[in-house]
Amino acid sequence: MNQVLISLVAVAGTLLGAVLGYAFQRHSADRSERKAAVLAYSSAITEAIRGQQDWWHRKDENPEGPEHRAARVEAHRLRGVARQAINGVAFFIHDNELLDLAEATFEAASDVHRADNRVELDMKSAVARESLRAFIHRASNKVR
Repeated sequence: MNQVLISLVAVAGTLLGAVLGYAFQRHSADRSERKAAVLAYSSAITEAIRGQQDWWHRKDENPEGPEHRAARVEAHRLRGVARQAINGVAFFIHDNELLDLAEATFEAASDVHRADNRVELDMKSAVARESLRAFIHRASNKVR
């Protein structure tokens, strides 16, 4: 009888260890996926802002030139990458306020190329970067 009890305790301990190990690994994996989604979005938006700035500069240099058209195409591509990254954030982090910040940052980044002059370009770029900073600040609480 004593050996049966010892065996049951050993089996229960093994099962408990397996369940707890799985739970901790799953939690760690979820956190890593959330972190990766936030970092992918941050990177995509940073590149989108840069692409919008490049578009503005090429248009300012020569509105009819091939460099302007190429920069516009690249800026649209980078916006598409950023849109996909928003979807990644939405998939892994269920926070409507965070998604609203992601959308606001996307809109601010998308507006950079519409600047009328260099001062406005710098201002719109700063607004987009500040919006990204607010997103990162809020998202950091979700990935810890």
